[in-house]
Amino acid sequence: MTNLLKESVMSGVKWVAFTKIIIQVLRWGATFWVIRQLNPSDYGVMAIAEIVINLLTALSYLCIGNIIIRHKCISKAVMNTLFSFCLLLGCLLFAIQFLSAPYFASFYDTPEAKGVLQLLAVAYLLESFNVKPFALMAKRLEFKRLAQIDLVAGIFTPLITILSALSGLGYWSLAIGYLVHTLVRFLMANYLCPSSFKMKWHYRKTAKLMKFGIQNSISSAVAQIGNSLDFIIGGILFATSAIGIYQVGLQIAFIPLRKISPELRRLSFPAFCKVNHDLKLVTAYYKKTIRLFSFIIFPVFWGLSYLSEDIIVTLLTDKWIESAIIIKIICWALPLKLLNEMSVTVLNALGRADLLIKNSIVSAATLLLGIMAFQFMGIQGLAWSWAVSILLTYLILLLDMKKILSLSVKSIFFLHYPAILSSAVMYISLYVFNSTFELTGLSSLLVNIMMGTISYGLFVFVFNRPIIIELKSLLKR
Repeated sequence: MTNLLKESVMSGVKWVAFTKIIIQVLRWGATFWVIRQLNPSDYGVMAIAEIVINLLTALSYLCIGNIIIRHKCISKAVMNTLFSFCLLLGCLLFAIQFLSAPYFASFYDTPEAKGVLQLLAVAYLLESFNVKPFALMAKRLEFKRLAQIDLVAGIFTPLITILSALSGLGYWSLAIGYLVHTLVRFLMANYLCPSSFKMKWHYRKTAKLMKFGIQNSISSAVAQIGNSLDFIIGGILFATSAIGIYQVGLQIAFIPLRKISPELRRLSFPAFCKVNHDLKLVTAYYKKTIRLFSFIIFPVFWGLSYLSEDIIVTLLTDKWIESAIIIKIICWALPLKLLNEMSVTVLNALGRADLLIKNSIVSAATLLLGIMAFQFMGIQGLAWSWAVSILLTYLILLLDMKKILSLSVKSIFFLHYPAILSSAVMYISLYVFNSTFELTGLSSLLVNIMMGTISYGLFVFVFNRPIIIELKSLLKR
């Protein structure tokens, strides 16, 4: 069983990695190109609209996908009831967003957000038909099909966004790209995993399962409210153009996280659900996952932090230079956010949705306190609030992981410190190199990427060679 699980997960990892490389080349190129064409106010409009979208998305479908994945046997009657809930919620969320759009746009004094919100309300109707096929493919560990969906969506979304921007549609190009992404996912998912959709209601049979979904949904909603506090409050305190600058900085800083995190959850949640009866095995897999991901994500985010100004000036032009400091601040803490999400996924697989809610509340509370404390610093204060919140939330979560998985503080520390030390050496090496040699433009960006990769690789090879051996053994499977 465990060997089969490893093979399924590693096959999924390879397919996801292959498709993600192609997708990211296209999407990152398109993202940077579109940012160059648009203005801070365009991104500010989309940022304001996403406050509502993110909040309603967190509430949608009561995490029914997770219910389908986690429970091994679900009858046809219950499956039809779950779909009926999805469709009902999709219609309800469509109505809420469409009808509230004028009032929300007026509250934030951003009239352009009204049309964007009303257009994107259609996405809820499409997503209600996506929950069942995506959950079934994840439950069966059909990662190849999921990767194919991502590949097609990753090609069409940036292409349509670029064409829209070229047509002079401004912020509408971002909204159209969002809707196209949802539409492609809808078409591909229901083509690759066709299933019957029947409206049935079996409340008693579904009630116990829905308890898990409702807890997940509450946790997701609290987390999303917390994650949106910077825009909810910042949209009131600062101008739309300033929020646009902050949005672009945040978007670039979060690029690795937003590309890795969904795939990590998609791969790891079904895998941990398969072994959740064996706590020792869960602990062993958790430790290995944290150790390997730390090895990858710390240098990526800390390198992005160091190169933030070069990236902004070279790829986005000077009009976005204020976004560089946002990237620099937040990227120091983002590795911990990804590790936090990995740990939360393990707790969810073990059925501890109560701890997910606690984690979301802690994150929201610390971010709110941070925004109140650092608001005098402007949009930089929003970035510092994120950094402090991520650190405190992860430290508190580790205390829960220590109890649930019976891990010692020392063992948890040793999961992180080799990657942190190696990444710190890389950061210092880049600082020394740039203090000695003066480079500018694209040559500076490319040389620094090369130097950072070499310095990190050499230090890991000399002082942490077992991690390389472990990574190679996994990739060979």
